[in-house]
This record gives sequence, structure tokens and C-alpha cells, in this order.
Amino acid sequence: MTVILDSSDGNYTHHASVAAAADCGVDFYGSWQESWKPGERDAQGRSGAFLASAFPYDAERDCFTCPAEQILTHQTTQNREYGVRIHMYRAPREACQGCPLRRQCAPPTARPAWVRSIARSEEPAATRAFKAKMATEEAKQIYAQRSRIAEFPHAWIKERCGLRQFRCRGLLKATLEATWAALSYNLTRWFALKRQPTLTQNVLASA
Repeated sequence: MTVILDSSDGNYTHHASVAAAADCGVDFYGSWQESWKPGERDAQGRSGAFLASAFPYDAERDCFTCPAEQILTHQTTQNREYGVRIHMYRAPREACQGCPLRRQCAPPTARPAWVRSIARSEEPAATRAFKAKMATEEAKQIYAQRSRIAEFPHAWIKERCGLRQFRCRGLLKATLEATWAALSYNLTRWFALKRQPTLTQNVLASA
């Protein structure tokens, strides 16, 4: 089974939906909306080489290196929802206290005992596989089909049937309402496709 979601449905493309699709054997295509993107400055006013995203990461040694060439080592791991893991790294306390670059790295209100730390997010295997698939040219071409497969039927149902929200309560009643709307669209398309050969023959006959 293949499921394609529109980019506007980014709220449906997340760790939980990707994991559920993988567990059910669904070939899932969607647009992943990153919840955070690095900017020119972070919340503490740091910029350039002092941003966490600019610290080089050594995967073999599992550590980061700061602009002062100090090593931030792994300290702890936090388990979050849907298999996401947050790894915390911290610089040596004595290195940060006497660092000549401390004013560029530490927050303005940092205490003398402050040390620089960095968090690295590790996504579950299903999410990593999904992102790798969506980066391929084949997946991009399949996802591009969403306009004629999903967007037009959704727009038709909203405009022609007025189904912008359910009028009924309860799963069964909402399912029936959605089914009638889908049936209306399918019948309209079926009649349109049935008329096409007749229209083509009439045009050829009158030519």
C-alpha cells in the first residue's frame, strides 16, 4: 500500500506516523517539516563559529570540538517519544572558566561555573530510512503525483460537497459522511470518463 501526503499536510508527517507506516508495511511518502532550523544567532545571542550547529562532530570519537579546540564529551542520553534520543555533550569545567573566547560563547548572564554544552538528536531508524528514501529522485517523482491524486479530489470535495468539517459526531457517522463525499466524487469522475470516448467519436465524425 502506498500513501502520499501533500506538503501542506506536514503535521501528519512525523516520527509517529512514519513509524506506524513502517510497522504496517505502508510505503509512505510525505514532506518532512523540520521543527527547528539554525539561524544567524541563537537564543543566547551567539553567532558564527559559536553556534551549536557550527561545532564539528566526530562520529568515531562521539564528541564535539569548540572554537577554542576544547573537546565536548558525551555526558548523558535522554529518551524522548517515538524512539528519539537526545545526547548531551559538555566541555571541561576548567576549560570554560579560563577560556579567552568565553565572552563570545557564554550567555551574558552566565555564572562563573558555567560550561558549554550541546545537544545532538538521534532519530529512530524508521525516520532515518524515510528521509533517505525521500531524498532519492524516484521518491520525489512519486511525491510529485500528489497534485492530481490528492489535491484535486480534496478541493472538489470541499467546494462541491461543502465538506470542510464534519457535521456529525462519532467515528461511524463521520466515516459515513466521508464515504458519501468520496462516492460522489468517484461517480462524477466515472461519468466524465464514460463520456470521453463518445465525445471523441462525435468530434471525429463531424471533422
